[in-house]
Amino acid sequence: MGKPKYELVDGTFHNLVVEGSAYEVGKQLAKYITENKTAMDFFKGAMKFAKPPKKLGFRDFESLQSFVEEHCPGITEELQGLTDGLGVSLEKYPFWGFSCNPLNPKGNCSQLALLPSVTTDGHVYVGRSYEWTYTEEELVLLTTRVKGKASHIGFSLALTSRYDGVNEHGLLASMTGGGIFNVPLRHKGLACWVAIRSVLDWCSSVEDALDRIQSTPMSGHFNIVLADSEGHAALVEFADGDIEVKQINSDTQEPYLFSVNHFKLPKMVKHNKLNCGIITHSKIRQSLITKMIQEKGPRITKEDLRHLFATSHPEGLCNYFYRDGFGTLWSMLFDVSERTVDVCFSAPTHNKYHTFRLDGPVGVTAYPAVFPILPWS
Repeated sequence: MGKPKYELVDGTFHNLVVEGSAYEVGKQLAKYITENKTAMDFFKGAMKFAKPPKKLGFRDFESLQSFVEEHCPGITEELQGLTDGLGVSLEKYPFWGFSCNPLNPKGNCSQLALLPSVTTDGHVYVGRSYEWTYTEEELVLLTTRVKGKASHIGFSLALTSRYDGVNEHGLLASMTGGGIFNVPLRHKGLACWVAIRSVLDWCSSVEDALDRIQSTPMSGHFNIVLADSEGHAALVEFADGDIEVKQINSDTQEPYLFSVNHFKLPKMVKHNKLNCGIITHSKIRQSLITKMIQEKGPRITKEDLRHLFATSHPEGLCNYFYRDGFGTLWSMLFDVSERTVDVCFSAPTHNKYHTFRLDGPVGVTAYPAVFPILPWS
C-alpha cells in the first residue's frame, strides 16, 4: 500500500516575545495584532465569543472582572493595555467569553512527563502535542516577561491565556481535553487555560501549582499535567466540578505520568461515558505511550520522546486529520530542568524543531510551516 497523498497547505506561526509592566505587555500584544493581518483577522473572528456578563453567569462586568482577577492576578492590567492599544472596550474583548464557563475544549492532545530516574541525563522531560484545526487557532508561541511575575513561554489563546508552558522557576503546566464536548455544565468557573496562565505567572513548584488549581473554581472537562525541575509531577483530571490528582516523585513506583483524551484515575473513569467518541483513538495513543516507556525505560532519551511524537498515526502521535479537528498543530519537547523547549510548528513529520529559551529578544519572529492534510479528513 502506497503512502497517502497529502494536501500541503502553507501556514505561519509566530514567536512573540514581550516584556515590561503588565500594561506595557498588553500594549505590545495590541501592536502585534494591528501589524499582523492574520492576527487581526483572527481577532475579528474571535469577537463572536464576546458575551455579556449575564450570559457568563455574572450579574455585571465588574463582578466578572473581579472573579477572574482574583484567580489570575494581574490579568486585568494586561488586558487593559491590550484593549487600549486596539481601541476597543475592555468588556468587549473576547478573553472573557473564552475564559469563564466556556464550551468544553476540543483539542485532541497527548502529553507525557518523565522524571529523572527514567531519563538518560537525569533531566525532567515533558513531551506534548496539540491537535486541532489550524483555521481556529492563533498559532502564537508567547515568551512573556511581565514585571513582578515569573517569565514563561507557551502557546496562547486570545494572547492572554496559555495552553501550555514552562516558567523561569522550572515549573511546567500543560493540558489535554477530556474528550467530552457540548455537554451542559453544572459547575461554573474558569477555563483550564486561564488556570495554566495563573500557574505559570505565580507558582514555582508542583506543590504551589496544585494549591492554586485546587483553590480555583474551574469549568469543563480536561486534564492538566504539572512538572517541576525538582523531580515532582502531577496529573490533575477535572470533570465539571469533580477532580482527582495523582502525584509522582522520586519515592513513587512510577517515574512517569501522561494524559490523552479520556479519564484514567479511579474516581474519574465514570465520566468517560460522556466521551464524544474519541476514546477509542485516545486509548490507542495511551497504548503507544505505555509501549514506548516499557520498551525504552529506564533509559529514555530526548530522541525517544521526539520519535514518539514525530511518528505518524497509528504507530505514533502525529496526526493529519485537520479537517476533522485532529491534525497536529504543534509538538513540544520541554526540558523542564533547563527551562527550554523544542517546538515543531505543525506536524513534525513535515517540519523541523526549533529550540526556545526564556531570554529571547523582544519582538516577533515568523516561522513558516506546512500542514499535511489528508484528503479524506
